[in-house]
Amino acid sequence: MKSNRLLPLAILVAAAGIVAFTIIRTRAPGLARRASVVSVQVNQTPVVDGVPDAATNQPGQAGTGVIPVEKLPAGWTDFRTITEQERLNRVTAAMENHTLPADVLAFFEKELFNRQHWDVTRNNMANALVWQESPNPRLHEFFAKMLADESESPVWRDYCLQFLSECLKSSSDPDAIKSLLTRYAQGKDGLAGTAIVNVGLQEAAGRMKPDETFSQQLEAQLADPEVVIPTKLSILAMIGKRNDVRLLPLVRTYATNTTDSLRRCAIATLGQIGDPSDLPLIRAGLTDPNRSVQMAADAALKAMERRK
Repeated sequence: MKSNRLLPLAILVAAAGIVAFTIIRTRAPGLARRASVVSVQVNQTPVVDGVPDAATNQPGQAGTGVIPVEKLPAGWTDFRTITEQERLNRVTAAMENHTLPADVLAFFEKELFNRQHWDVTRNNMANALVWQESPNPRLHEFFAKMLADESESPVWRDYCLQFLSECLKSSSDPDAIKSLLTRYAQGKDGLAGTAIVNVGLQEAAGRMKPDETFSQQLEAQLADPEVVIPTKLSILAMIGKRNDVRLLPLVRTYATNTTDSLRRCAIATLGQIGDPSDLPLIRAGLTDPNRSVQMAADAALKAMERRK
């Protein structure tokens, strides 16, 4: 049974300062939301035939004003009349079933577009879909459409990026997913950070092979004052994960940054890939006024000691 928590992607972790994002695998409706991010212009994903219309939640009904009588799957006929908490509970229970009936899967694919649901309800529907033993090979098209819809919340679009990445291993069009991850990774907003982390995750899994320009892109983004802090944290973490020692000079500049989280992550990265000349920077973190920076410095010193 899979862990009941979002990939909170982040995958990139933690205590030592590596940033972690993730798709919510939670049962509670109260979602912690990231700070608002600046929108980045990206090429819109073409509308996919057969994907439910966001306004009507019915396939092929956009603009007709006619919604056919809905036939809900067995066991879900009361779904429209129960409370949202009850809906969440029902969906969360189904999420653990990795061989759901076809009509339930089709129902979830449609309901993903229903913004009246809590984000966590939609999230757990998405989890149920991607966790199937034989997931829909075109599932990525649903997430691509919602990702391209700028009227969706930044939080939900962030989740869509993560689910797109999860679809890569079973998709009928992996190149389309790789292209989207690559495109969004080039931005300056929070979505860029999520895309960058997922490119790194897929690279580690052997499903993507970023070329040398990816490292150059990370360098430019880290030096760009317009790139938001959450994305810079993701970049610092990825530099460590990828052992990109070429970018060490830039990482060192962030070890004394005025932003606590950037200092913490930079010091953690130095612990992963730095050399003995970085010890003074790391040791300085031991007396930093911020407790998380102190902890990152302590962990970095231990990491360097293990690498000797």
